[in-house]
Amino acid sequence: MHKNTCGETGATLVEVIGTVLVFMIGISALLGVFYASVGMAKRAEYAYTAYNIAKNHVEDLKAFSFTDLAVANETASVVDQNGVADSDGEYIRTTTITSNYSGDAALTQVDVQVWYILSGVQSASPMQLTTVIFQNG
Repeated sequence: MHKNTCGETGATLVEVIGTVLVFMIGISALLGVFYASVGMAKRAEYAYTAYNIAKNHVEDLKAFSFTDLAVANETASVVDQNGVADSDGEYIRTTTITSNYSGDAALTQVDVQVWYILSGVQSASPMQLTTVIFQNG
């Protein structure tokens, strides 16, 4: 007797194609999550650098003589990752100095805002640090 091959088990071409299709959909979903997380990590890195630029600038301003603080105002200065003026920089810093804070001549408010530019797009909101400097003596 001759054995019938029609009853043998195995994967058909349609089943293999279906399995490959499901696998590819899964891989593309994972790649989407990967690319989104890489973009989020890059934004976090730029935001952290913007925070450090603001913090370092406030620290630099604390070293100024109290009377020279008034000239530290700046609007939309383009700076690099070190806070140094650079027309090709990826950060924009604005510094606002308010003398006689709360009506006290011995107090000056310093407000530093830093935006980052990532892939040609400026961040929606800045990293912002505000402090009050007291005139000694």
